[in-house]
This record gives sequence, structure tokens and C-alpha cells, in this order.
Amino acid sequence: MSGHDVILAEEKQVLRRQMAVARDTVSPDQREYLSSLVCGHAWNFLQMNNATSLMTYVAFRSELDTRPIIGKAWEEQWEVYLPRVLPGSGTMAVHRVRSWSELAPGAFGIPEPIVPEETDSTLSSLPAIVFVPGLAFDKRGGRLGYGRGYYDRLRATWESVTLDSEIPPIWIGLAYSIQLVDKVPMDIHDAFMDFLITEDGILDCRKEN
Repeated sequence: MSGHDVILAEEKQVLRRQMAVARDTVSPDQREYLSSLVCGHAWNFLQMNNATSLMTYVAFRSELDTRPIIGKAWEEQWEVYLPRVLPGSGTMAVHRVRSWSELAPGAFGIPEPIVPEETDSTLSSLPAIVFVPGLAFDKRGGRLGYGRGYYDRLRATWESVTLDSEIPPIWIGLAYSIQLVDKVPMDIHDAFMDFLITEDGILDCRKEN
């Protein structure tokens, strides 16, 4: 690892600690309120883009709560995909989920799809929208995750297999406005979000980057 990489890794770790503390200061009531606002903006985005399939996450600890989006998408009979971490390989598998009963605590205690070992996780088509959690974001679409790289690897895999006839997913960070920083330290393997949604609205990061 070069000196630059060491410095970058240290910057990320410092920012992770700072932002984890900041996010944890949001009270449960405020978290519910802000999450409902963000999910409202996210739902409008889905409708504006005529999306009927999405991948998202189930909130863990102080993450922004996506349950309003998931529940509404099920009501509309849209396709909802959720990730399942495969710790041994350092990757994520993605599965369609149709109800809360199809989830159980998985790796790291995060609610994940209940899937038999032999289940094929290959998707016949990619979701139109991908909502991603994180600790910090910037207006360029820079994202600071938890340091394991699951989402970046998933995106790289999808981009390598996306057919010319298939439109790649739109990647969107969901966050409280307090998670927005001036600049997230990024290396060449870190992917930028296309959009960022907070309680203040929708930001097109492609215009900022």
C-alpha cells in the first residue's frame, strides 16, 4: 500500500467514526420523521422515472429507514430486491422479496432474504433503481460506506455483465442531511452515486461531479 493509500484509508476511518457518532445522535422519533420525508422524495423519484423494480436495503441501527418505500412498492406489486451478504466471498447476492416474513437476521445481524443454500441468485434483469445506505455522502455523489466494499463490488459486477440492450440501474444514496459533507475521500475503486436524496430533496450528483 502506497503512502497515499495509507493516508486515504486513515482519512476514511476518521470520517467513519465521526459520522457514525453524528448519525447515532438522531433520536428514534426524529429518525422516523426524517426517514418518512426521504422516502417520500424517493417514491416521487421512482414514479417520475416510471420504475417498477428497485433494490434497497433494510435499515440497521441508525440507518435511514426504508420500510415506507418497501411497503409501498409491495402494495403496488413492484419488484423489490434486497441484498444478502456472503462473508466468505466478500460479495452480496440479491434476491426478490415479497413480504417481511421472507427476511431474517443474517450477516452482522442485518435483516436479509431467507434463501436455501442451493438457490441461484442470478437476476434475469437488473432493478431500475438501487437505493444505497452509507455513513457520509457529498454533492458529487461520493459515498463513505462501512469499509467492506460490498456495494462497490456489486456495482462493478453488474456493470461488467450489463447487456447493451439493458439500461443500467440508477444508483441513489439515501441519507439524513447531517450526513452530507464537503468531500468524501474516494479512491479509484469507489463508485459515485448518480443521485442523493435527503429530507431536503433530490440532488442530481451527475451535474455536480
